[in-house]
Amino acid sequence: MDSSELAPKDSGQAHRRRVGAAVGALAVIGLLLIVLRPGPDSGAAPVATSTTTTTSASADAGPTTGPPAPASHPSTPSTSSSPSPTLPDYRSTGEFEVAKGSDRIRGTSGRLMTYEVEVEKGSGVSTKAFAGAIDATLRNPRGWTAGGNWQFQRVPGGQSDLIIRLATPDSVDEQCAAAGANTRGYTSCRTGRYILINLDRWFLGVPQIRDLDLYRGYLINHEVGHALGKGHQACPGKGEAAPVMLQQTLDLDGCVANAWPRDPKGKPITGPPTD
Repeated sequence: MDSSELAPKDSGQAHRRRVGAAVGALAVIGLLLIVLRPGPDSGAAPVATSTTTTTSASADAGPTTGPPAPASHPSTPSTSSSPSPTLPDYRSTGEFEVAKGSDRIRGTSGRLMTYEVEVEKGSGVSTKAFAGAIDATLRNPRGWTAGGNWQFQRVPGGQSDLIIRLATPDSVDEQCAAAGANTRGYTSCRTGRYILINLDRWFLGVPQIRDLDLYRGYLINHEVGHALGKGHQACPGKGEAAPVMLQQTLDLDGCVANAWPRDPKGKPITGPPTD
């Protein structure tokens, strides 16, 4: 039990004792005034009022000097323009739902890569929401369409070049292990035409990248980069933008987190190959 819980009871008892003392003191002062200076004294009342006001203020100051519980709440919105990462309630089913509809071709030239989007049933995530995030990332002007080598189009299902799945960690582990990748319930992978995005990483991100939207953009571009034939790269130098093919989920290696293959001026962001 902290001192703030005791403050109201103690201050009330102290207040009654001080009021009693003040009344007794006023009575003595009144008698002295009558004896020493008979007649009304306009200065007596302000003295009594001033004493009472000071005592009340001191009593009220006790509880207010402690940390009131509500005072901690306003800091919560101000410290997070986006909510703190949390996981939805989910269960691993191994079954997937395909996002409906399609998107127009993105990019002006280059090879067309068609993709479909799937979300594991029981994940608590809508196919529409996940498909929207994939579409927005792949059509970004700093994405893989820049440079004119690649185009992308989401299709509703069938013979697509890529299938991008949002899957629970168990499902990611199972499917990635079949291709020889050990994701350990933590990372994502690309195997054949499948891209498996780990649901936990999608919602919780990683400690070294505080911006969840940035991390999600990186996660998509990194795995799609593998599908385009890109290998892993190292950090080119401390404080520089991380190549999107750096394994940023594991470590930034001194680089600054980055979600895009190119910088704002269109220059490719690359580093030394590591595999």
